[in-house]
Order: sequence, then C-alpha cells, then structure tokens
Amino acid sequence: MPALQLDNVRKVYRTGDQQVVALNDVSLTVQNDEMMILVGPSGSGKTTLLTVAGALLRPTSGGVRVGGADITDLDDKRLAGFRREEVGFVFQSVNLVPFLTAKENLLVVRQFGGSRIDTQARKRADQLLDELGLGGRGSSLPSQLSGGEKQRVAIGRALMNDPSLVLVDEPTSALDSALGQQVMDLLRREIKGRGVSAIVVTHDDRVLDYGDRTVRIVDGALETGAQ
Repeated sequence: MPALQLDNVRKVYRTGDQQVVALNDVSLTVQNDEMMILVGPSGSGKTTLLTVAGALLRPTSGGVRVGGADITDLDDKRLAGFRREEVGFVFQSVNLVPFLTAKENLLVVRQFGGSRIDTQARKRADQLLDELGLGGRGSSLPSQLSGGEKQRVAIGRALMNDPSLVLVDEPTSALDSALGQQVMDLLRREIKGRGVSAIVVTHDDRVLDYGDRTVRIVDGALETGAQ
C-alpha cells in the first residue's frame, strides 16, 4: 500500500460570498520510503495539501488514504488518534513547548496520546536525541537552543511515535546554508533509516537534491505528470 494517496482532493475556503479554491482536484501518491519535495509559489496550496494529508484539515471533496486506511470520513476523535499514531509533523515555526526541556518536548507526544511516560519512552527519547546530535542537550529549554538545535528537536518529536508519514513545512527557512544542510542531512537519514515516507514543503532550492522526487503545485493544482 502507498504511504499516502490523495484522490481528486478539492479544498474550498469560503469568505463571505466568495470562494477560494486552495486545492483543485489534486491526485497524488507517495510511495513507502519515498521523500517527496513539494514546491510552488506562495499561496499555491502547499501548506493546505500538507494539512489535508496529515488529517489536520478535511477536504471539501475527494479521498485521503494513509497507509491504505481511508481517513476521509473518520470522526474527530478517531481522526485525532490517527494523527497521533500515524503522522509526524515538523512545523515551520517549530512550535516547541517553551517551558519543557528538549527531552520533555519529545515525551509530551506520548502524553497527548494518553500513554504513560515509562522507561521505554524515556529510552526512545534519549535514543532520538543521540541520533540527532543532541545527546547532551536533553535538559535544555528551547530558549537555550540554537535555531538548528530547535529544528532537530522538532524532527525528533515528529519521529517519537514511529509514524508512517512525516510532513515537514519549510525546515530550512530560518537557517543559514550550513545549518540548513545539516538539518536536511539529518532529516533524510532519519526518514530513510526508518523506512517511513515524507513530504517536505520548501521554497529553498538547496533542499531539492535531498528528495526522491520533486512535485510542483501552482494555483492549487499539481503540474502534469506529478502523480
């Protein structure tokens, strides 16, 4: 089964009497172990596609399958559980909890799911931090971390529950060239090493070489041949 399948997905926002078509009959398949790069101008629908794929936003019409499971018509409770268990997010703004340490920012993912933070969870968090070069930073607050370190914590948080699909929004936007390359090296290594799939949204041409495939979206529609 593909990691992600969008079938004729359409997303329309209504503002007063007007309609804005953010996604226009988008069909897209992301294979297992594929790291796809999604590019396009501002307002083209990149972030909307990402949020629909990650079940943060319901499509107006069309179908969404993640790992073969049709999530289009799940109720809110089941959808929230699905997101926790199957999807990892790395947001552009990082969104670390400011009063939690780096390690606690990973562990809180387990709490959101109602799971206990046991010895196994703590070992998992320590392992991820070590793999991401943050073994000595687990007790640091976000305010004590550099931009690159915060981004790596966010990647660790996205991987904490062993998701099947990771969605990444502008991972290098706030980083210089060296840090951006370091973060993308780590991200690709972690994605490929775990056999999961990812969509990376970016404006940064330096990121394109890290993907297995680059797909372009313009005015809510994928370029011909992008499926």
